[in-house]
Amino acid sequence: MLVVNQLLEHCSRAFGSSGELYCTEEADTLIAVYPPDRSRGWWTYATLELHRTGATECLLYSYRFERELIAHLARVAQQIKETWERKRERLVPGDIFPLSAPIQEESSLDFVIATPADYEEAGFDYFTNGVDVIRMMMLHAIAPSEALFAQKHGLAALEELFARAEVNSLDFMRTPAI
Repeated sequence: MLVVNQLLEHCSRAFGSSGELYCTEEADTLIAVYPPDRSRGWWTYATLELHRTGATECLLYSYRFERELIAHLARVAQQIKETWERKRERLVPGDIFPLSAPIQEESSLDFVIATPADYEEAGFDYFTNGVDVIRMMMLHAIAPSEALFAQKHGLAALEELFARAEVNSLDFMRTPAI
């Protein structure tokens, strides 16, 4: 529980507020939700207990608070845990996970892809307390066609495609880039 409290403090300092804590039936993991502020125009959803399986925590962002995002994040966290338990493989940039439903009602985005925490200040993406080193990873909602593209061509190619197409990865109602 000590590391969870330290992660909570790390996130609270970075996001400028205290997170509201949630635990879901979908997965046995604690999730903190941080509201937007003047410097951050989006909600941030962060896992806090995933580090026990692979030394990684995940972030998901949204322009609005949506309770369903907590459930999505919990389900993805469960998939990450199961991968760790089966294969002893840590989450790495480019890993793709299916969602049980679109990220938002009427959205065509029903997968997430892991990337470095690029939306955060330098130094946020690795947390250490002197004993543990935990990587913070961002999850982007993507469409099935984008997931296939990333599997075939890699994360860098998908990021390049998104940059050319000016994809806003916080817009869950966006048209797929492919």
